[in-house]
Amino acid sequence: MLIKPATEIRNPRHTLDDDDLNDDSQPNPIPQVQTTLDPSTAYDSVLIVPNTISLIQSQLPSAKTVGRVVIDYPELYNVETEQLAEYDEDEQLYAAMKQEHLKTEFPKLEIPIMASNRILCIAMPHFKNIITYNILARDLVKSVSIDKEWVLLSPSNLNNGQTVNKLESSFSTSSNPVLAKVPSLQPPHTITGASAAILSQLNLAQAPHVTTLVLDSEGQLGYEKSDNDAIVDTAYILASVLPIDQQAYVESISSKVRKFNGYSNLGMYI
Repeated sequence: MLIKPATEIRNPRHTLDDDDLNDDSQPNPIPQVQTTLDPSTAYDSVLIVPNTISLIQSQLPSAKTVGRVVIDYPELYNVETEQLAEYDEDEQLYAAMKQEHLKTEFPKLEIPIMASNRILCIAMPHFKNIITYNILARDLVKSVSIDKEWVLLSPSNLNNGQTVNKLESSFSTSSNPVLAKVPSLQPPHTITGASAAILSQLNLAQAPHVTTLVLDSEGQLGYEKSDNDAIVDTAYILASVLPIDQQAYVESISSKVRKFNGYSNLGMYI
C-alpha cells in the first residue's frame, strides 16, 4: 500500500493571480474635461441622468446631438521612448503592457449632449476614477448656464417605502404642485456620482432653479438597479417640470420599463 505524505497539497483547479499591473502606490491620473455645445442651441432646461436609467433620455422625443463632453488623459498617451531605450527588453515589454493597461482602465470618453424640445440632456456614465466627477461638474457648470432649470436624477437605497424623493436645495425654490407632493430626502440617505458633484457645484454658484430627484434603487455604487415604479413616477414628475407631453412620455417609459425589467425588479441582490 502506498501512503502519500499528509503535507502534499493538491493543485487547485482555479488560480487567481494578483494584477501586477495595478500600482496602488501611484495616484490616479487627473483627467482633462472639455464641454462643447453648439452655440446656436436654444434651451431652457438641463436634465442630468445616470447611465443606468438612460431610458429617461432615450425616450425624449426627437432628440439630437448638440454637443459633447470629452474626458481625456493625454499624459497616458505620451510614451517617452527615450526613457524606455535605456532599459532592457523585458523592462520595455513591462512598460508597454502597463501603458496599455492604464489606457484600458482610464479610457478617453466622449459623452454626447442631447437636445429635445429646448431640453439639454446628458446621460452620465460611472467613473472608476472618482476625481473625474468633480472636474466634470466644474467644467459643465461653467459651460452651461446656471440660470436655466436644472433637473438632476440620482439613485439611492431609500428603505422608506417611497419610490422617489426630492433633495432640497438652499438656493432653489419651486412652486410646481406635483413637485410639492414629492417627499423630501431624509438622513441618512445620500446621493453620489455625477449628480451629487454637479449639485455641489450648482449650490456653490447659487443656481436658482435646481430640482434633484432621488430614485429608489439597490446594488453596487455606480451600477444600481432602479425600481420600475420609481422610473415611471420620475417620468411623471419630469413631465410636470419640463416641457414634455406627459401622457405620451409616461406611457412610453412605462412600456419600455415593463418590457425589459418585468413588473418587479428589486430584490435581485443578496
